[in-house]
Amino acid sequence: MYFEMYFQDDGNGMLRGDYYFYPEYYQSLAVRLYNFDGQEVIPDDITVISFDNRVYNGEPYKLITSRNTFSNYAAALQFIEMQSSENYRIVGINPFKSPVPLEALEQYKVAFNSEAVEKKYSTGFISQ
Repeated sequence: MYFEMYFQDDGNGMLRGDYYFYPEYYQSLAVRLYNFDGQEVIPDDITVISFDNRVYNGEPYKLITSRNTFSNYAAALQFIEMQSSENYRIVGINPFKSPVPLEALEQYKVAFNSEAVEKKYSTGFISQ
């Protein structure tokens, strides 16, 4: 699975759902080539969430119970390993900003290049 909807309290007693991307999304070849041009990525902003599995009207959902940010990947992994629950995950919020390190794809070269297009991500939509 590459991403999943998680919910969190919006501060007014309502739940707001957002998609969170898993490391497997960023590690996929298509994303590494398209979003990161096959370049090495060293993240400096890693988000770790904890969550509870809940049910509402017979439908399961995941509720975020905490959110921690780390400046390096090793610290985020160490934090997760110290937890007694399995309900901790490294996640990305933006599909164009990897929370996990990615090695350069040196065996690939650019075969076609078009005019530069700014990639933006906002509320689940990609606009160009």
